[in-house]
Amino acid sequence: MKTAKIQDLNEGDILARPITDSYGRVLLQKGVKFTNRIIQRLADFQFKYVYVQDELTEDIYPQDLLDDQIRFETIHYIRESFRAFNEQPTNLKRNQYILEKSLKEVQKKVGEINEIIQDNEEILSIMSDLFLYDDYVYMHSLNVTVYSLALANELNYPKHKIEQIGIGALLHDLGKTQVPKSILNKPGKLTDLEFSIIKEHTIYGYDLLKHANLPNEVKYCVVQHHERLNGSGYPYGLVGPNIHPYAQILAVTDVFDAVTTNRVYRPGLLPHEGLEILYSGSGELFLPEYVDLFRRNISIYPNGAEVELSNGAKGIICEQNKHLPDRPKVRILENEEGKLHKSQVYEINLATTLDVMITQCNVSSFNG
Repeated sequence: MKTAKIQDLNEGDILARPITDSYGRVLLQKGVKFTNRIIQRLADFQFKYVYVQDELTEDIYPQDLLDDQIRFETIHYIRESFRAFNEQPTNLKRNQYILEKSLKEVQKKVGEINEIIQDNEEILSIMSDLFLYDDYVYMHSLNVTVYSLALANELNYPKHKIEQIGIGALLHDLGKTQVPKSILNKPGKLTDLEFSIIKEHTIYGYDLLKHANLPNEVKYCVVQHHERLNGSGYPYGLVGPNIHPYAQILAVTDVFDAVTTNRVYRPGLLPHEGLEILYSGSGELFLPEYVDLFRRNISIYPNGAEVELSNGAKGIICEQNKHLPDRPKVRILENEEGKLHKSQVYEINLATTLDVMITQCNVSSFNG
């Protein structure tokens, strides 16, 4: 299978992977033939791409670290934790009871996800665009959790600390329950006043968790994940060593997922573009060690993505190279002379063919 931009779909193309909502309900079943009406609906819901069946790439499968069951179960408990404060923000005792109940399940899910990451020998890849989410913040919280757990494992933290980081990541945006949705989802540029309200979510989140039965390290993740090395962050403008190491992990993973995800006010960047943002702030905003480790362990060009190479060839990403995310294996379908016949198709391993590089990637599984 291969990826196809929504605007490049044709009537009669066949869906290779189902599309679901955040409750696990199937919206489009695998095998559905696209019509103009379906294509338009996908565009209306701001999907960037889908996987379609293709004879020359039928043996290529996208990587996805999490299966649907653990994804939807985790999102459910994130939603429950957040809604405790969305629905009755003034009933603190009731909210605290609901939160404590949800937190027990959240902690279990963090442990399960961490085991999956530790058992995973492939490069980290998260599928987002094939799911329709009713609220960006839930999926963002899950993605940041996966990225943060992976980075914490690379830093060789002990298990209990890794899981603290994971819980902090799941809850890092809890304070956004206290920010008006009209501001959170505003399609245009925020006013100075609106941005100042948004920035308060770190304090709100800390206050909501202040009395929760959680390690202080988790609460530091919530209140400090927008702090930056040079003191330009918020809410306190902390500098370098005054920022908790866990929060510095979240600073990297939160920014990456935020900029590579589609929002109502702007399209998401491709993964390599998101990494460029991290590198532009490396040393000033983010710890260089964390940025480097993160880059080496995530899928920049996911399986099934269409790419162009520096030698003029075009093809599909068919396999990843561990710790070399920018140099995967590519199945070449077209060269400078035109499209290749099925018998002429070949593969190139960019990890060993060092004089060739990817110059363009048309779509990406990281844009949610």
